[in-house]
Amino acid sequence: MKRIGGLLLLLFALSLFSCNALKKLQQFYINYNTQVVFPANIPVNLPLSITSPEIQTNSSQVFQNNNTSSNLIQSITLNKLSLKITSPSGQTFSFLQSVSVYISTDSLPEVEIAYDNNIPANVGDSLALSVTNADLENYIKAIKMRIAGTTDQLLTTNVDATVNAQFFVQANLLAALN
Repeated sequence: MKRIGGLLLLLFALSLFSCNALKKLQQFYINYNTQVVFPANIPVNLPLSITSPEIQTNSSQVFQNNNTSSNLIQSITLNKLSLKITSPSGQTFSFLQSVSVYISTDSLPEVEIAYDNNIPANVGDSLALSVTNADLENYIKAIKMRIAGTTDQLLTTNVDATVNAQFFVQANLLAALN
């Protein structure tokens, strides 16, 4: 009787471990980076809008590298997004009051994915934005990013920045077994 109880306990522990291991196999991150330019002489206290070039995501290859495919994706959400000034040296984001980042595709409407509405005057050259919980599953193939915001200082030179985005992907590997 003790053997049966021990065996059942062992089987339960193995199945629990297997479920957790399988769940981790179903989850992965996709990182994308793009460059944007905040142009000199943006009017102060007026809305700004900067559009990045289209980002080719190569999602089919990314999914294949993670042993899944687009039809097995359950959800894709933005995990984190940051902006980092690359030039000029010493420039900070203090010229911004607020910023929002949107994505769109040729066939899907624009959706806000990240924002910061109260950028302090003593901010540095990096901004970690708050992310929304928008489901971006249909946006991940080829996206356009747009940065919108309001400035509170006049820029005298262009400011180059990198947008670093990390998306969290939840796939359903069990569906592939059915």
